[in-house]
Amino acid sequence: MSIRISTVFNGLGVPKDTYVAQESGYFERLLKQGINEKGTLCLITGSSKTGKTSLYNNVLAGMDRVPILVRCDSSLTSMEFWARPLEAIDFSRIKEIENSAETEIQATAKVGGTIGWSWLAGLIGEVSLGIRGKKEEVEIREKILAKPSASHLIPLLKNSNALLVIEDFHYLAENVQREVFQQWKSFTDERVSVIVVGTTHHGVDLAYANQDLVGRIQQVDLKRWSDVDLLSIAQKGFKKLKQEIPVPTMQFIAKECAGLPILMQQTCSQLFFDKNIEEVTSEDKISFTKTNATSALYNVATTRYRQFETWYARLTVGPRKKARKYDTYELILALFTQDPPKFNLYRYEIDERLVSAGLDTIKMPPPASINSTLRALAEFQRKNGFSLLEWSTKDQAIYVLEPAFLFYLRWRERKTVLPSVFETMLRSLLGWSIENLQEKVVLISSLSQDTKEAENLDTTHK
Repeated sequence: MSIRISTVFNGLGVPKDTYVAQESGYFERLLKQGINEKGTLCLITGSSKTGKTSLYNNVLAGMDRVPILVRCDSSLTSMEFWARPLEAIDFSRIKEIENSAETEIQATAKVGGTIGWSWLAGLIGEVSLGIRGKKEEVEIREKILAKPSASHLIPLLKNSNALLVIEDFHYLAENVQREVFQQWKSFTDERVSVIVVGTTHHGVDLAYANQDLVGRIQQVDLKRWSDVDLLSIAQKGFKKLKQEIPVPTMQFIAKECAGLPILMQQTCSQLFFDKNIEEVTSEDKISFTKTNATSALYNVATTRYRQFETWYARLTVGPRKKARKYDTYELILALFTQDPPKFNLYRYEIDERLVSAGLDTIKMPPPASINSTLRALAEFQRKNGFSLLEWSTKDQAIYVLEPAFLFYLRWRERKTVLPSVFETMLRSLLGWSIENLQEKVVLISSLSQDTKEAENLDTTHK
């Protein structure tokens, strides 16, 4: 029997065969604890693509809980915020819970029929909704959604296996955040747990929105994945495919995946795609080398993450390109291609990497040029509508905000080995490919019998 690669290695949705509990399941246990301690606001934070959605979906499935999802955006009003989860209810998936004994009972056991809008109206209070006499489900739904609020949602969450999940709460306008989160205390008072998903540096917004929530928040802050956990994804997938895993090759890929499980999934899938393999059987014996891995990493970067190219181009050009003596913006990006991979560089590390780059003195920007570039990053990105890098004056460090962008920086060009900063700058400034660069270096070396003379020729040529 054959198995399709896309059913095993798939970066979209919750993985089935390759799900790995990060840090030996620590985050799953932490989230489950918060849900079970009724009235807890479970705050899941972490960088983009670190597996926040997969985490809560896996935990809720194991607890037989049904997520009711709200995706926030800047246009959402406070009334629309409460309407969205009510509009998203799928009563066919919900089970009623007897609140006193906290045991499940059959949906049909409630007098008057199955779980639906009539059932919810009974929990909310028909009089308060203005419902008199027998009404159709459609009419009752319209009554409930006419003026949606937390008081309409809490009875549903308290008496069923549904659980409210809010994604991207930091996108809400500040005044809407304040209005919405002022009502969160009613959830804790009614002993109803909620999951909120956001980015790490916006996690404190909840406490600012309502200081009564301090001490009631269980924060599950996902870190970038370790190489060991990323390798486990590949191990599970290859085992499912009944293929022998090439450990050194996968360790190399894990190191380059910027701590993101989605990149490990996509690169493993790309390995097979590059060999024109869509499915395998247990009789197939497929091997992968480090050369295959470098090709796969390049192909993932230039197909799945090609959207970074426009932003990369704008960053490398920077403001007032013609007026600048040094290509400082481009150089700062090139520093991130140096080993080891790092998501932040302190100011002294920038200097260290510049020294190790071996740039000609004429191309080396002075400290003042580097400092002015770092200070100008925020405004330049704001004007161009993106935010990939952040310079912290307090920390004296530059941060890559989007982990996938670091991956793109390192793999946007085809290579057999990672280039030095010097090579990266030369390719950009002179328009050489790494292959042409290597050819020129070989040619220069062959023209000289003396190493020092060869270096002088190399410098003159460049």
